Amino acid sequence: MNLPADISLSTDRTERRASDPRADALEALVLPLLRRQAEGLAQRWTDRARSALLLDHEDGQDAAQAGEARGLVEALVADFAGSDGASEDTLGYGMRFGSTAFARGVSIHHVLKALDLLMAMTLFAMESVLGEIDDAPATTAADGVRLSRRLQRRGALLALAATRGYMHAYAEALRDRFRHLRHDLRNPLGTIKSVLALMDDDSVPLEARGNPSFRAMATRNAKSLEELIAVRLGDVAALLPSVAGQNVSVGAIVCAVRRELRAEAERRGVTISVEQGGPHGRMDAAGLELLLRELLHATLHECDPGEQLHIGFDRSVGHVALAIARESGHAVPQDLRALERLSTLAEQIGATITAGERTLITVPLRPGEAAPTAELERSVSVPPIAAARRQTV
Repeated sequence: MNLPADISLSTDRTERRASDPRADALEALVLPLLRRQAEGLAQRWTDRARSALLLDHEDGQDAAQAGEARGLVEALVADFAGSDGASEDTLGYGMRFGSTAFARGVSIHHVLKALDLLMAMTLFAMESVLGEIDDAPATTAADGVRLSRRLQRRGALLALAATRGYMHAYAEALRDRFRHLRHDLRNPLGTIKSVLALMDDDSVPLEARGNPSFRAMATRNAKSLEELIAVRLGDVAALLPSVAGQNVSVGAIVCAVRRELRAEAERRGVTISVEQGGPHGRMDAAGLELLLRELLHATLHECDPGEQLHIGFDRSVGHVALAIARESGHAVPQDLRALERLSTLAEQIGATITAGERTLITVPLRPGEAAPTAELERSVSVPPIAAARRQTV
């Protein structure tokens, strides 16, 4: 796989590690043990990555992702061999992961989140391996930090490659979209130009050139152009679906946020319950996730030990509402400054927050990608101008 010029096979010179015999010895001991666990680690990450990517339905590509997962894990725990760089195959795994995620409609935010999860699971596996080694060489905490930094730099290269693969797929999709749009615009435009040329052709009898059908044909195709411009170049169609919003389960977003806040909730003795199910829709999943995380984080700071938070759902035409309530019945949250910050986050995704005994987050559902209607497709299918000439001469 050819690498783009903006991805290097090594990190910046200032980031290259200094030779350290103890760190090298620790690396030589730990990495082979991690590589033995690569298959199991890849399987566990594949299972958990579905939630991180907000993939709550089968799309036929899970098997392919599972195969790529082993390569991603091995890329992280490969033998560094005195360098923090990565091989072309390693970056190829990252780029394929990014491009495949784009094809599945995943946002770039959740692509990076899944790779962060892989890094966290790999670091945890390394921690477990270190705890099981009885005859480890004499090392310091700094040696362990150095090894972790090497792993983090390898993960940063994978994230860069995944981002590059994602954006390359995005650019190709835009080119394809505009290629089809140019084709669809040329059809009615060509017909209008041909009608005008025919009406100005002195070789055609004057009464034929004034035929009302020509004016009707030009008018019909001008209307087709107007509709194509409004539909295919409108604000709704300006962004591809994976950027404009993901078709996801709101419940999956809520559960992902609950997992992120689980440790803090347990530390404060608070239980977060989530209503089963939850509506689906196309929305700014990353924006809603950030908004909900900040709201629950602010609320947890105000809850009493043993209290319970409940999150429910409601869907009406064109929007979905999340209702957050405290068991005590107090407002969620009560901090006015926190509410101001939350209102700003909500405004960015077109949502509204209504505070009270229950806090309602109302999120607009975005329409799917616009496509020409059957009537529009019929209107641009006009007779060739040569045929029109034969009919009128």
